[in-house]
Amino acid sequence: MRRYETILIAHVDLSEDELSTLITRYGAIVTGQKGVLVKVERWGKRRLAYLIGKQARGFYILIDYAGATDVVNELERNLKIDDKILKFMTVLKAEKVDREALEKEIADAMQKDEKKETPVPAAPEANPASTAVETDAAGAAKDKPSAPEETDAKGGKES
Repeated sequence: MRRYETILIAHVDLSEDELSTLITRYGAIVTGQKGVLVKVERWGKRRLAYLIGKQARGFYILIDYAGATDVVNELERNLKIDDKILKFMTVLKAEKVDREALEKEIADAMQKDEKKETPVPAAPEANPASTAVETDAAGAAKDKPSAPEETDAKGGKES
């Protein structure tokens, strides 16, 4: 069994439901071909380096899985057919993978996710003096400088 990761770029205008359906569909393809789905990460909407099918932005998704080459062939065949996918790339991460090690990694990831979802107790209130608005000598509030806006390479604002 080999370990692979496939990064795909989907149309940016897909709804959350369509993205979830897309991810579950490709996850089912991996498991249907007797592969092991390790993780799926949504990297979010990002600007593309160049236009792909007249699209300047895309939604990035990472699928990490293990299986035989049949899994990769079937997944890539379906990705080529799907019009919602702008581009994809599959990379071989490891030649030999132990199924037990993968299952342990999946279980550890599940435990981390459960810990993230547990509510964190509220922190004690900050010192009121540190949260006060700065004022000048006349008593008027000063505007704090804001963070610089994200710009493209030409110096214009990113849309």
